[in-house]
Amino acid sequence: MKLSTRWGSVTFASALLFSLFPICAPADELPKFSDAEVNTFVSDYAAFVTKYIQAYQAAKAGNTSQFAQVKTQVKQLQDQVTKVAEKLRSKPEEPQRYEQFIADYTEKMIDATK
Repeated sequence: MKLSTRWGSVTFASALLFSLFPICAPADELPKFSDAEVNTFVSDYAAFVTKYIQAYQAAKAGNTSQFAQVKTQVKQLQDQVTKVAEKLRSKPEEPQRYEQFIADYTEKMIDATK
């Protein structure tokens, strides 16, 4: 399977995640939330973005195995993004921070592939 085919399916997933939230400038720190599970997901998502960028760079250099592994995590993350957002609905100030975080880190993934 060619890199462009693999990348295309991940790009679609990234674009789907990105389209759920407005465009914002990348954040320097991870936001904190009142729910511990949300904080864990935020940390995991940030780590995934870093791993995605590294795997994409490796794939561009010819090592596609890491990118194939990362690709399998995209669907799981898509499902979790929405579920985690639901946990914040009762906290008026938290959903916007969460949405901004997701948008910021999704933008980092997209920027890395340009």
